[in-house]
Amino acid sequence: MRSTKYLDELRQQKQFKNDTELAEYLGLKQNTISQYRHGKAFMSNDVCLRIADALLMDSPVPVIAAVDMDRAEKAGEHSLWEKFLPRMAGAAGALAVCVVTNFVTPSPAQASPVLNDRSNKCTLC
Repeated sequence: MRSTKYLDELRQQKQFKNDTELAEYLGLKQNTISQYRHGKAFMSNDVCLRIADALLMDSPVPVIAAVDMDRAEKAGEHSLWEKFLPRMAGAAGALAVCVVTNFVTPSPAQASPVLNDRSNKCTLC
C-alpha cells in the first residue's frame, strides 16, 4: 500500500508509539487506521490534507495520488496518477535544471568587470 508509507512517516516523525496515538492525532478511530493499512478503507482527501499538513508537505497531491493508486489497484484498474506523476516528476526535474542554471550563470555585470576598468589604456599591447 503506497498510502500507508505516509502514515508510517507521520507516526515516526511525531514519535507515536502505536496507531492509537496516530489516530487520536488525526481525529480518527484506531480501527480506521487499521482499515487503511489493510486496504479495507481508503483515506478521504480531508485526511490526506491533514497528513500532508502534519508532515509539512508543500502539497497534499502525493498523498492523494498514493491513495487513489491504492484504490485503483484494489479495484483492478489503473489510476490516472500512474501516468501523470512521472510526467510531473519530469517537469520538476526540468525546472530544477533551469533554477540551478540561473544561479550558476554569472550576470553580465559580473562577467565583464574589465570593460568598466579604464586604467588599462592599451589592451592589445
